[in-house]
Amino acid sequence: MLTAFLFVAGALVACVRPQQFDPSAYAAEDVIERDFAIIGGGAAGTYAAISLADQNKTFTVVEMTGRLGGHTRTFRDEATGASIDIGVQLHENIPIVRDFFKRLNSPLAAFKPTDFGNPKYYDFTKKVALPNHTRPTIESDYVAVLNKYPFLDDLNNLPDNVPEELLLTWPDFAEKQNLSAASTEAGLLWPATPGNPLDTTALAIFNDGNHIELAEYAGAAVRSAAHYNSQIYDNALAELKEHVLLKSSIIAAQRGSSRKDGVRLIAETPSGRKLIKAKQLIIAMPPVLDNVKYFALDQQEHSILSKLSGKHYYAGVVNNTGLEAGVAYTNVGQNTPYHVASLPGVVEIAGSASPGYFFYWYNSVDPQTQAEIEEATRCTIKWLQSESGTEAVEPTFQDFADYSPFHLSPSTSDVADGWYGKMKGLQGHRNTWYISSLFVVGSTQVWNNTRNILPEIIDAARS
Repeated sequence: MLTAFLFVAGALVACVRPQQFDPSAYAAEDVIERDFAIIGGGAAGTYAAISLADQNKTFTVVEMTGRLGGHTRTFRDEATGASIDIGVQLHENIPIVRDFFKRLNSPLAAFKPTDFGNPKYYDFTKKVALPNHTRPTIESDYVAVLNKYPFLDDLNNLPDNVPEELLLTWPDFAEKQNLSAASTEAGLLWPATPGNPLDTTALAIFNDGNHIELAEYAGAAVRSAAHYNSQIYDNALAELKEHVLLKSSIIAAQRGSSRKDGVRLIAETPSGRKLIKAKQLIIAMPPVLDNVKYFALDQQEHSILSKLSGKHYYAGVVNNTGLEAGVAYTNVGQNTPYHVASLPGVVEIAGSASPGYFFYWYNSVDPQTQAEIEEATRCTIKWLQSESGTEAVEPTFQDFADYSPFHLSPSTSDVADGWYGKMKGLQGHRNTWYISSLFVVGSTQVWNNTRNILPEIIDAARS
């Protein structure tokens, strides 16, 4: 299998001749020599870049899209002044968040539950209104059980021998731990949980619904004061623009085994190919095989990264819905276990601070196209119009985001086999470091983990 992989990888980069790693093959302006190459400009990559800039380190960020921010995405309509966050919504109100927003000149405001609207519940699949449904809340027994496993907030700290009960599905774990019905159901309702929650392990549920998430929902949460969470990334891009290659990707790599070897990368950019020479490589994108196939993985890297996969999750903005302002139309199952919504389907259609605009989330086990998702969302909105007795207008879709691969993880058997420890062992291997959301879920924790590992990365560049 490995031989086959290496053969395919070799074929993929066959169009790159070995001499193209030689700086003499490029015009001087197409050779970029830096301390660090950062691949990916999302939460981790942007935080790393700003931190390195503040320490007078040199770097280049390579980002495949035309923007920074990753899963933080804001739809903005300059004509109407509309500003709707459709990705990351909240951050914990702690120093690292306040400092980062302040550093990038973006004011914060306290989050209020009504920011998303007051919930009304429906079974979108069965097309039934559920006016008597109430959302359960986390009870003290959930917190008590979570406290028994202090390593679940950050899987960097996961022990080699993972407690077997954490690898049970959440319903089985909850039954074994005698969790209350409210805590069991509420544990399946953390925001933006992809895939079928009934098949999700207790390890994944607690890693998502951890102490930071609990603090946010207890009131210790902040958001952009302008409902513009992307502002920090837009401001970062304005500051770092000369060090960022947008709409660019790596098509070949040479990574040495010793510190003095460093790395050489060939980047395909809108202005042609560039050669990047760096002391250390920072992978800040999801390191699934499809993303790292051009990095000439060795056997150890392939054996670990090949076990990693993500799930499918989508979001969008829609207006002209005819729906009631200030309402979060929420999908729950009328007769399903723990009222889990059927898949695929719209998770929620929520009002925003911009009049007339709603954002929606969509969850599916299998990949779906934008056209399929928007049509399903349109049908849901049209049914809600009929159900609510509002005007039958045609929805207008304004923005769409595909967050796949989302919530990266290995299989349950690979977790039991020590995958997280093996992944930690890759840090620094062949001058390469991994800082994306492998061990934590939220941006707040991604920033914190990036801050914690950066001193080690900087030390490696000095070697």
